Amino acid sequence: MKKRRVNLLIAAVVLSLSVLYGCSGKDETQGGADDVSAKEQEAADSEEEKETQAFTVTFYDTDGTTVLSTEEVQEGAVATEYTPEKEEMVFMGWFATPSLGHVFDFSQPITADTEVFAGFMEDVEDTRKFAILGSGTSPLLSVSSWGKVIEDEHYLTKSENENVYSITLDLCSGDEFQFAIDSAWSNQRGGGYMTTTDLDGTSYFAVSGGLSENSQKSNIKCVVSGNYTFTLTTYPGADVYDTEDSYYSEETKENYNSNPYDKIEWTYNGEMESEQAELDTAYYIKGAIITGWEDKYDEQYAFTETDGIHTLTIDLEEGDEFLFTTLVTVDGNASVGNEYVRYSNITDKDSLNYVDGTESQNMVAKQAGTYTFTYDPDSTELTVTFAE
Repeated sequence: MKKRRVNLLIAAVVLSLSVLYGCSGKDETQGGADDVSAKEQEAADSEEEKETQAFTVTFYDTDGTTVLSTEEVQEGAVATEYTPEKEEMVFMGWFATPSLGHVFDFSQPITADTEVFAGFMEDVEDTRKFAILGSGTSPLLSVSSWGKVIEDEHYLTKSENENVYSITLDLCSGDEFQFAIDSAWSNQRGGGYMTTTDLDGTSYFAVSGGLSENSQKSNIKCVVSGNYTFTLTTYPGADVYDTEDSYYSEETKENYNSNPYDKIEWTYNGEMESEQAELDTAYYIKGAIITGWEDKYDEQYAFTETDGIHTLTIDLEEGDEFLFTTLVTVDGNASVGNEYVRYSNITDKDSLNYVDGTESQNMVAKQAGTYTFTYDPDSTELTVTFAE
């Protein structure tokens, strides 16, 4: 009898615990579901509020006050670019500031009310004729001699009713050139006007040195031989003149002409259609005292060539600054070359005892006397010996 009472007591305790556990589990489950539901609703409300938030993009005319249009843009989305029209004006693009100093980036998401400004300029017909001027071993540039010779085939063709000029020609690796309207290099358009020098990760052109620190007047150097089409687009209504240059004058003003919008584009058409001409290169000294910085192609300034090695023996005054230039002859046509031999071509330590170098890599004679220069075009090494 006693044993049975104990068993009944244990059963009662177990039953009580089961009831309590069941009630507790049920309450927690119901409470958790309510919490999740509330959080989901809160997130949905927040997302709905976010989706409905938009900002105004206002498109202004060039004056910065006349509204051309507006657009409501959802936060994080981008504004829609379009081209406005205005009589006798050319649209130059959208800008982020009223001064038109920075192009507006339509790929950036809108996160606040935004102002955009149209750039317009007067639509002026370009009546100029542009030609390619340069030097090299390709058919056109081998006779150009940096614009001293301009024949019909050197001129670009202008599109009808557009300020767009084009020319298709063969170029050889090492050719250098620019575009201008005459042999005086007026309205010069050089490497700084190129929209790109590369194609599919390969460099086809390089912006090479020129007579000015301004890259717009730097040479365009061909890196890959081939047949190319160049397109020069001009906006003469925006031409500017460097009147601050000490050499500027009304007579020479076109030499100081430039444009912030002109551009040079190109396409690669494949391999050259003509054969590269044979090139004969002769080297000459050019210096401050020895030639007055003039190109002089007299025998006394020329290197002599033996078995591919070029040598010049000449008297120099102390402090004379100089370098070596080239004259190239292709099919009987001689022109100033693109190659220059400078202080940077000297690696021989003994040679450095006789000449110094300038920031522009010209050489300077350390003392008056007789100098012998020996140049190997294959290695581009220059050596120097000296005798008093």
